[in-house]
Amino acid sequence: MVKKTHSGELELPPNLEFRDPAAAALNLARLRAWLSESVTTAFLQFLAVSPSPDSVVVQFERLMEASPCELATAFEKHPILIHYATLVFGHSLWLGETLIHNTDLFPRFGRKKSLDRSYSREEFREEFGRLHSRTPDSDMAESLARFRKREYVRILLRDVLGIAKLAETTEEISALSDALIEAALLVVNAQLQHQYGTPQLVDGQGRLRNSRFAVLSLGKLGGNELNYSSDIDLMFLYDGGVEPPTQGISNREYFIQLAQQTTKLLSRHTREGQVFRIDLRLRPQGHEGELAVALPRAAQYYAEVAQDWELQAMIKARHSAGDADLVREFIRVVEPYVYRANVNFAAVKTALQTRERIDKRSKKPVAGRTSQHAIDVKLDRGGIRDIEFLVQCLQRVYGGEDGWLRSRGTLFALQKLHDKEHISGKDFHNLTSAYEFLRHLEHQLQLRHGRQIHQLPSGQAELKTLARCLNRLGATALDPNEFVRQVESRMATTAEIYRRIVYQEQNQQFSDTEGNFRLQQQVAPSAENSYSQIMQRLAVDAPRLLEVICHANLSPHARRNLDRFLSSAATNSERYGTVLRSPAAVERALTIFESSNFLTDILVRHPADVALLNESNAPPETDAAALFDVAVNQGNYLHDPVLSYVSQSSFDRQEALALLRQQFRQALFISGVRDLYQGRRVFEALAENTAAADRALQSALAIADPPPGFAVMALGRLGSREFDLLSDADIVFVADEATHPEDARRAAQRTTEALTAYTRDGTVFPVDPRLRPQGRDGELVTTPAQLARYFDRGAQPWEAISYLRLRFVAGDITVAESALAYVHEGIAAMADRPEFDGALNEIRSRLESSDSGLNLKTSPGGAFDIDFLAGRLQAKHRIWSQGNLSERIRLLREQGVIGEQECLELSTSAEFMRTLEHFVRLVTGRPGKWLPAGDHAQTCVAKLMARLPGHEKGRNLEVELAAILRRTREIYRDHMF
Repeated sequence: MVKKTHSGELELPPNLEFRDPAAAALNLARLRAWLSESVTTAFLQFLAVSPSPDSVVVQFERLMEASPCELATAFEKHPILIHYATLVFGHSLWLGETLIHNTDLFPRFGRKKSLDRSYSREEFREEFGRLHSRTPDSDMAESLARFRKREYVRILLRDVLGIAKLAETTEEISALSDALIEAALLVVNAQLQHQYGTPQLVDGQGRLRNSRFAVLSLGKLGGNELNYSSDIDLMFLYDGGVEPPTQGISNREYFIQLAQQTTKLLSRHTREGQVFRIDLRLRPQGHEGELAVALPRAAQYYAEVAQDWELQAMIKARHSAGDADLVREFIRVVEPYVYRANVNFAAVKTALQTRERIDKRSKKPVAGRTSQHAIDVKLDRGGIRDIEFLVQCLQRVYGGEDGWLRSRGTLFALQKLHDKEHISGKDFHNLTSAYEFLRHLEHQLQLRHGRQIHQLPSGQAELKTLARCLNRLGATALDPNEFVRQVESRMATTAEIYRRIVYQEQNQQFSDTEGNFRLQQQVAPSAENSYSQIMQRLAVDAPRLLEVICHANLSPHARRNLDRFLSSAATNSERYGTVLRSPAAVERALTIFESSNFLTDILVRHPADVALLNESNAPPETDAAALFDVAVNQGNYLHDPVLSYVSQSSFDRQEALALLRQQFRQALFISGVRDLYQGRRVFEALAENTAAADRALQSALAIADPPPGFAVMALGRLGSREFDLLSDADIVFVADEATHPEDARRAAQRTTEALTAYTRDGTVFPVDPRLRPQGRDGELVTTPAQLARYFDRGAQPWEAISYLRLRFVAGDITVAESALAYVHEGIAAMADRPEFDGALNEIRSRLESSDSGLNLKTSPGGAFDIDFLAGRLQAKHRIWSQGNLSERIRLLREQGVIGEQECLELSTSAEFMRTLEHFVRLVTGRPGKWLPAGDHAQTCVAKLMARLPGHEKGRNLEVELAAILRRTREIYRDHMF
């Protein structure tokens, strides 16, 4: 509480420190003339936690001078606006000026939920149109620059309040930039069209059509990772072709002028500053190349001429303005040259170093640059550039074979690389944590004065202000020297990972049995532990919850996970409130933090999901797979919330995708909780996970708006209703012969994108369509007749047993049934061929020798033995079943194909291996080939496995597994040889 002294002066909060107390006292005295006592009290309370109280007081006084009566009333009515003002002034002198000169922003911030969500580029475009229409005769460049800074104020508030994560902040800045580029392009194009007319081409049938033009973004803008003060890398593209002879100006001349004038408009200095600093050096031939390039010329350049560093830049190429289809055509043409087979670290490293030398030669010294000995968070070892380079290395090394890794954003790419096990869990955590911290630090450096700087300041006062700006992110040291040591520590951790992966692996040339480049996984140092600070905060905010935690006997492992969870929750007031209101749920979550990294990771990314633990005591759903079949046969699954939403006459696609991700994530979370707390047979758990995946596929297909006669069918673990945690979905898209191929292909692509596109909510699950006829070389969508021809002429025996698990999931069931009938007919004919058994044995032997280590699937007696055995016997005896591995074995017994004892032993083996694999995923949060290496994880898996019926308590798990593998291999040999 702020009090007055006997002389009438304000008694300041004890923790409020000024660099210049005398000047601050004079400014505060003048402010009291405009502010009521309640507003003054609120202002001083917010001022006490500001990173820069001196600048806040100065700018707040200037703000009040601009409109004292109106603002005093607004602050009285909405005290939260005082908080917003002190946040802007405390974090950015640059945007503080914008707020002072645009006081009309306050009513906007005072509206409920004005800061709750990020804006799309379409919303920014509409908002700019409304603002510019009020003064249509104003300088367009000045209007764009003013609008950019106005929107930056709102984005800054969402950022520093913790409402938006880093990825959301940079994505929104990028969306705003796209809207501004689009607005500038439209204005310039309208002027040129008025002068020259619309540029046109003659198509193949002699008809005229408008020529297309597009702006591609590269670099940070291309990756949707733009800073508050970044250059933007652009490239201008138009389509080439035959031009009508009547045009007065060639398309080349027109589009070069369009590129020149758009660049000039966006980069011209105005009273509001520039809209952007634009870098066009990444176009074909750099400075020597034409400003706008035709698509055929660009395609030829990247296929035949471009250096490796130029191809590297195309990783982040995307559409920013103009014709989006033209950009898609360009990316489709150049992508095979960017992601090639047999790319190694040395080649990628050379590409990045070349680009870096070009950057350094062209960069001028930046005003405000500090001592050359200061830490550069971008370019110094372990900085932002190292993390981005490392990610691009891994993407190019592995992205040639795995298209799913071809993500533009660094954080999204890191997540995907971790999901595919190219980065270990600890490396992923440390790299993600360091990247987010350093990018936030970079933002704060640039926000202060609106300049593009990356070096820490040298002065103690400036360092202390910077530390206070980042205090919410865990940089709790307010002592400047300790803060610098924390930055150095994070960068040192990154540098160690960088050296280990890039240099050691490059020099040692680790390879697999086929000579492919592989990475060695090593453990990196763990991140700093802020456990005690979190507990101190709970002592104030939630003493009951703190008491629950303190009375729990937590291991160091559980304590670290609890700290990660609470730290994540504390970055957002809504999430934090949900956690504080759910002490019983958090108490239940302690078991998760002890035993399951998979469930812990979900809670760390989505802390509010802890409230689901209040509901997870309900019994598991009754036979989810059977219920789904009933729904399919009745043609009714609109009880699903996503499908219900999509069925509305108008729905927002992004909202539908977010709802889809949330529903699937929570379904797997609840399923995992049941496995951890209640215990059940593994095939019941896998059936529940499969039902969730099926619903996700149905929802994704509905969002994609498929044509009639289109179906989605499952193979692999999804087909046999054994979809596990962290599983890929093997999918086949089937369409009726009458369905237009392009419509079907577009529906397949949109369905895949809905599931795999990485957003701030993550992905749903990876989709693998490679089991379609002809694999990668085949069409994305097949037809029942094509399936029939393929199994008659081109399919391999291993494909026959794979397609035994073909199952309808979504779309047109009639088309799916037709495809299934053709496939069964083809499998039966193939099984009658004399070479069938020998071919199966050969592929099984190749799988076995492909991994010399211990493997639950490929090792002798592993799950593939049971799968191949069951598949061979099913095909030979025409036994069609899409059941799980144990059900398929029992069906063979019912049909008299195998004996009672063999059925019992194989069913037991199948359940044991599926259970073990499932618990390894649940405990470690990663797909594991064998028992986990760590002692803690092994203990957790052993405890869960002890619930398995028939498991001997106290028996060594590895010994039991070895015995099962030996007996399974014996039965396999009896039937396969």
